[in-house]
Amino acid sequence: MKFSSYLMIFVLLSLSGYSQNSKIYNAKDLNSLKSLPVKWERYWNNHNMDSMGTMLRDDVDFITVGGTWLKGKEIAITDHKQKHQTIFKTSIWSTDRVEVKYVNSGLAILHIRWGINGDYDPDGTPRKPRHGIFTWVVTKNTGKWLLLAVHNVNIREPLPSAK
Repeated sequence: MKFSSYLMIFVLLSLSGYSQNSKIYNAKDLNSLKSLPVKWERYWNNHNMDSMGTMLRDDVDFITVGGTWLKGKEIAITDHKQKHQTIFKTSIWSTDRVEVKYVNSGLAILHIRWGINGDYDPDGTPRKPRHGIFTWVVTKNTGKWLLLAVHNVNIREPLPSAK
């Protein structure tokens, strides 16, 4: 019984080191992670998709807000370049809030609330300003944090409550 109690304590303490809610952050990593959405906003608003591409791993999986699954860095860059020549050519991005879940020294998850205005529907109709949430899975390779997986969604207006 004593052995199993010690074993249980050991397992629980071991697992706590992998908790996404761990408050033990490497300050340099945390600053680097928080700078990623700032870079994204700057690159977006300058419509510089080549620079945006420097944030992506070669094997990135990027799910757009429209549900398109872009597999790989080159495809993601090409798709964003095309859209920044058309529907996003006058768009302005704003980062509203960033939350970091530091999983371990080489893995983190970011949730980014964003706003955008000045973009267009594919038929050329101006869109109303909108907001959404990005989920980014980022990995640290050779000292640099890069996006491995991206998922983007619009926040829809709540439906009227049923009475």
